[in-house]
Amino acid sequence: MHLNRELANVFRFLANALEWQGENAFKVRAYRLAAETIESLNEPVEEVVARNALRDLPHIGEAVDKKVRQYLTEGTFPALERVKQQVPEGVQELLNLPGMTGRAVRALQERLGIDDLTAFRGAVQDASLEKEKWTPAVREALQRAAAFVRSHQVT
Repeated sequence: MHLNRELANVFRFLANALEWQGENAFKVRAYRLAAETIESLNEPVEEVVARNALRDLPHIGEAVDKKVRQYLTEGTFPALERVKQQVPEGVQELLNLPGMTGRAVRALQERLGIDDLTAFRGAVQDASLEKEKWTPAVREALQRAAAFVRSHQVT
């Protein structure tokens, strides 16, 4: 079931990166919902794929099915590689934090100039995040990511 979580994180990252890039909100939401579906499976995703039952699940269409199959055989897929090439490494670090969203990372960059994990960790430590007025969704994302950074030695 480790692979379920890994794949869910891949689709969450993809959704966040596309959101950061300003991609269509429906596509972003589709990847987030696919991540939730895969993570909530009660069996290994490989078994679901082997039975050709992935598309029977909610929020899994042809495009996600294809990406899952390619990830299982190759460890990646073209859309993921494309995003990794287009999104700066520091932004990728931020997008991978639990709870973080593309919108929250964009707000960090625009308001505080934060564009990597080191700068975010500094903002968490000096409480500069708390001095800003954020939208409720961005505030929630930043609080979850900050809590993770505080409780883990993230490098």
